[in-house]
Amino acid sequence: MKIVHTSDWHAGRVWKNISRLDELEACLDHMADYVERESVDLLLVTGDVFDSGAPAARAERTVFRFFKRIGASGAHTVVIAGNHDSSDRFEAWGALTELVNVWALGRPKPASEGGVMTITTRCGETAVVAAVPFAAQRRLVTALQLAEGDDTAMGTYAARMGDIVKLLCGSFRKDAVNLLCLHTHLEGAIKGGSERPVHVGEDWAALPADLPATAHYIALGHIHRPQKVEAPSPAYYAGSPLQLDFGEAGEEKSFRVIDVKPGPRPAQISSVPYMGAKQLVHVSGTLAEIELRANDLKDAGWLRVVVNLDKSDPDVNRRIRNLLPNAVSVDCVTPREAVVDKVAAFDSAAPSEVFRQFFREAHGKDASDDLIEIFDSLREEVEEK
Repeated sequence: MKIVHTSDWHAGRVWKNISRLDELEACLDHMADYVERESVDLLLVTGDVFDSGAPAARAERTVFRFFKRIGASGAHTVVIAGNHDSSDRFEAWGALTELVNVWALGRPKPASEGGVMTITTRCGETAVVAAVPFAAQRRLVTALQLAEGDDTAMGTYAARMGDIVKLLCGSFRKDAVNLLCLHTHLEGAIKGGSERPVHVGEDWAALPADLPATAHYIALGHIHRPQKVEAPSPAYYAGSPLQLDFGEAGEEKSFRVIDVKPGPRPAQISSVPYMGAKQLVHVSGTLAEIELRANDLKDAGWLRVVVNLDKSDPDVNRRIRNLLPNAVSVDCVTPREAVVDKVAAFDSAAPSEVFRQFFREAHGKDASDDLIEIFDSLREEVEEK
């Protein structure tokens, strides 16, 4: 069975007064081409399909046109609601999308009421999909537990999420491909931008140890940075198709591809980069340096421009935006302001983010994930000593 895992489309998102829907359409078209060409059997969409609970009509058309195309290809789709989606709207349109083999779930439910889906795919194999849409804390934690403090409430939330997962995954079968779809923070996952790991007690999160060891694959949604999470079974955040803010600049966005059969053999997991989205790019330099690079920068994507000035210039913002129509953020830094800004950044940012900033300023490019891991490992070693 060939499976594709995608997530966090945020269709309809308007970012800095810019609609990203054309970019998302291009990414979805690219993924649909892959589904058709590779005869994918099952598509898993793990939440935040839309950017709001009441999306614009064009955003809905984009999403439903994609689902219709996937259904026509012969693939089945399981889609769960995220915290940005309306669970009621999911339940409403899900009754119709089943006509094109799209199974939608808006809120956590018992296995017998749709929380577990058994799907016979076109390859002849059966998939058992346990699905847990986003569960708001008010559904799992009582007012009394909230009153007892954050640690108690968040610990209760994590335990309840573990109970839901355990109950649903009890429906897994030895003769099927067993899958879990889950939209939540998972402790230990790395949030995009700030590079801070999620911890129970600091966030509403579930525990990796509570995930099943009997799943062939665990499809996660909610965090935009694509990543593997250490868990009893292979567990991955697919991440978002678009770089949604400058904290995600430089991230390669991709969807996961899973080749798997029933039985004990582990799944083969790979990734395919999305095509069609614009990159988010940090640019810094003097006004003269930026003017020299203007022709190349016009085609570089959406730009965050930092202009280094000897003294304040109230006209520089206008000049940069006329020069670079794709500049969505323009900041000016004088020598005095640079010192103040750097001190503020060191006071508030995570150590790895401070290192990223240093590396970017020193080398004019972003540090690789491997280098960040080495930095974090060395820092932890020093702290322990």
